[in-house]
Amino acid sequence: MLLEQIVLSDFRCFCGEYVIDFSIDPEKNVTLIHAENGVGKTTLLNAMLWCFYGITTPKFERKEDLVNHDAIAAGRRMAFVEVSFEHNENNYRARRYAGPGLQDGRIFSIMRIDLGHSVSLPNPDTFINTVIPKNMAGHFLFDGEHAEVFLGEENRAGIKKAVQDILGCGLIDTAIKDLDDAAVYYRRQIPKSKASASFDALSGQIDTLTSQITTWKEVVDGLRLDVDTFNQQIADIDAKLLNSAAAKELQTRRSSIEKELTRAQKRVKDSHDEVLKWLGDNGRFLVSTKLTEQTFNHLETQETKGRIPSPYNEEFVKDLLELKVCICGAELHQDSEAYARIAGLLKKAANHTLRSRINAIRAIMSQLKSERLLAPGRLDSANKRLADAREDVSRQEAHLAEISEKLTGIDFEEIASREKRRNILRESLNEKNQQIGSALHRIEIGESDKAAKERELKKQADNDDGARIFVTRTELCESLRDRLQRELIEEEKGARGVLRASIGTVLTNTSRKNFRFKMSEEFGISLINESGTQLPKSSGENQLLGLAFTAALVGFAKARQNATDHRLLKGTVAPLVLDSPFGQLDESYRKTTAEYVPQMASQVVLMVSGSQGSGGVVASLRKRVGREYALVRNNKGPRGNRTAEVRQFLGKDIETAVFDAPFDGTTIIEVDQP
Repeated sequence: MLLEQIVLSDFRCFCGEYVIDFSIDPEKNVTLIHAENGVGKTTLLNAMLWCFYGITTPKFERKEDLVNHDAIAAGRRMAFVEVSFEHNENNYRARRYAGPGLQDGRIFSIMRIDLGHSVSLPNPDTFINTVIPKNMAGHFLFDGEHAEVFLGEENRAGIKKAVQDILGCGLIDTAIKDLDDAAVYYRRQIPKSKASASFDALSGQIDTLTSQITTWKEVVDGLRLDVDTFNQQIADIDAKLLNSAAAKELQTRRSSIEKELTRAQKRVKDSHDEVLKWLGDNGRFLVSTKLTEQTFNHLETQETKGRIPSPYNEEFVKDLLELKVCICGAELHQDSEAYARIAGLLKKAANHTLRSRINAIRAIMSQLKSERLLAPGRLDSANKRLADAREDVSRQEAHLAEISEKLTGIDFEEIASREKRRNILRESLNEKNQQIGSALHRIEIGESDKAAKERELKKQADNDDGARIFVTRTELCESLRDRLQRELIEEEKGARGVLRASIGTVLTNTSRKNFRFKMSEEFGISLINESGTQLPKSSGENQLLGLAFTAALVGFAKARQNATDHRLLKGTVAPLVLDSPFGQLDESYRKTTAEYVPQMASQVVLMVSGSQGSGGVVASLRKRVGREYALVRNNKGPRGNRTAEVRQFLGKDIETAVFDAPFDGTTIIEVDQP
């Protein structure tokens, strides 16, 4: 989609009819709109969202009060918003009305413009959802003042939903839920076939276990949210301690020791894994001691007795019989007793296959014996590395406890209070992690019990023709559901990888700090340093990260516009409408971010106030601005003692607050008009 024009008629603060023509020049892809707070930036953003989908952002108050009050007083009781746009080389005009007495068919329409002629589309809601699906729209019409909604580990659910929206996986989600419901339905039909009470009992037990597993998974999600919150709070305290002169040296030491502790803990894990691997690789060598000894003794005994591999080779005996000559040189007649005796040796003679098997057994037994001798030494080495790593962990933890004690003992109430709070958070963090482990164990047991009940149910149903068909249908639904869930997980995994790379690129280009972006498997996002420690984020960095996330979503949607996966909705190329994206950024961040904004989408509509446009923002954007507008506040009342509010745009003075006006509301002025 490429926005061409928006027309607002008596919509909210816009009294009368106003037009904005958007820049469609790919080299100057930014339409810049200046407006002070409360003048109409948010209304303009919501006008586009409302026009297409009949919805507004959560921040938009009095959602049903859409017709301008002065227009109503003048007898005009109808408002509309009209957006003209280009899509797939065709031109369209969408219009939505608000006001009393409207019929459903008149509220929303889309016209296709063909050589100046208008053709009404029969299903406008369906069409606009093929252009930009409704659940994706909120990520293109972006409220910058609420950028932090995507920030921090505490909003994993919102971030996950945003990724799923751009993936277009609503169809898969619906299918998974439907298949789950169908599986439950068919299983509950089993007792209604010939059935026995045991079917009913097993079905009820499976339902109970399913409910318990779901509950425990929700508990784990909540606990992980607490863990992430505690980690961020600890990171914030660490940053404050680092900035306190009295605590700076100790905090610096602690940061260094924590890095060593992290490395030591990794060595503990690696060494522990090595011991477990040793058990898997060498266990058979240890338990084979008696086996190898008995096998070798038996082979030696039988060899001594001439039974293994046998004193005679099958090939040698056959040669004698074929040549009809005894080993003593005497001639053998086929009907003679001597011939029969030699032929009888074939029953005990060893052939090539038997000799190969005996040699293979010897080789295996020799390997077992050799590896058994080496195994203890390997285990000793692994255990020593494990012990050394654990000792290192204990040593680093002791150092950290010492530093904490010193920080707590500093005679500065604020520093000591922060350190005490940090220790409380660490204790809570450990407790939450233990609770997560316990909950995961419960889930594992529940899933194991559920699987056992399902196997038992199937086993009983196999002997009941009436029940078997329902079990088969249940299994089919569950199999399809599990397959879709696995595929969805893989899609989300791929999306996380793409978004990580995109967001990392944005932060590298715009941030002054040397940090890395992290997105967990649960869609928690945070900033970490090179050692993996979570960092505190200022409000400006929160907004920057929110913008980076939005830019990554827009790029991801564009990359998926030609996706052929029938399970997922296609992506789309859409404009990015940004309302107040620089509010929390300091001047340095504003300038670097402004330089990057035109790269965030093929078309950008940017709305800024005077304060948000300072710090070199407008100058950084100037060469990419194709159209520029200012919103002017009109007031019926007199100016009184107020100072005139005048701003200069492109060398032209524009009064942005007008008094003694015929109405209360907003007008739109194109800045570059003469």
